[in-house]
Amino acid sequence: MADTASRKSSNPNGSGVQSLERALDILELLGNSPGELGVTEIGPSVGLANGTAHRLLSTLTYRGYVLRNPRSRKYALGPKTLYLASSAGEQLGPLARPFLEELMKVSRESSNLAVLDRESVVYLDQVPADRMVRMFTEPGNRVTPHSSGTGKVLLAYQPETVVDSVIRRSGLPRYTSHTITDLGRLKEKLAAIREQGYGIDSEEMEEGVRCLAAPVFGPDGNILAGISVSGPAGRLDEGRLEELIPHIKRIAGDFSESLGGSD
Repeated sequence: MADTASRKSSNPNGSGVQSLERALDILELLGNSPGELGVTEIGPSVGLANGTAHRLLSTLTYRGYVLRNPRSRKYALGPKTLYLASSAGEQLGPLARPFLEELMKVSRESSNLAVLDRESVVYLDQVPADRMVRMFTEPGNRVTPHSSGTGKVLLAYQPETVVDSVIRRSGLPRYTSHTITDLGRLKEKLAAIREQGYGIDSEEMEEGVRCLAAPVFGPDGNILAGISVSGPAGRLDEGRLEELIPHIKRIAGDFSESLGGSD
């Protein structure tokens, strides 16, 4: 995945409004930053002169999309951006519902939709399996990304600086004997996910539970969410997971395409 600077002015139709694209580059940079950033950090990161970056930041601050710390003179995302993110998350669930329902029917296991929010994976929706024994995740539930299939998928398509920042804040706590607690090993897993297009949680969050996840991409080519199936390890054995991999990749790709993105 490209960073903000390399995505700049990459509109495939050549019809983008340059000032708008530059403002969006700044918002994306701030959204991926673990802390506040100054003009001299923002400008070079998005390929802008400091004066241009300052003018755009002033407008974004006036409109409430960016906050300026008067003490540090640095910037962070503002309340309007956070409101839009929350609203988008609420609207993503209904858009995902037909794809989650298809995934549940194909797998006969519970299907889930989740996004990365700072250092946590947040579940937005679930379609429970039509079985007596099934996995249930309450929408709004948060888990650490390193220990879940969806979390590892969401991390795999982030810039390395974002991955390091997330792990620095969340840590790598051990939940079971299978949990990955070594950063080097985790990054090897993330690289494998990018190559194969899916991720697996094999009893890493909870003993006896397995999860298969795939990425959903937005119109800008960046990862937007992850979808997954979760169930008892006895039912989701290696053979069953292999059967489901092409299905979840296809459904995630269809969902991405419906949002204007691509896999």
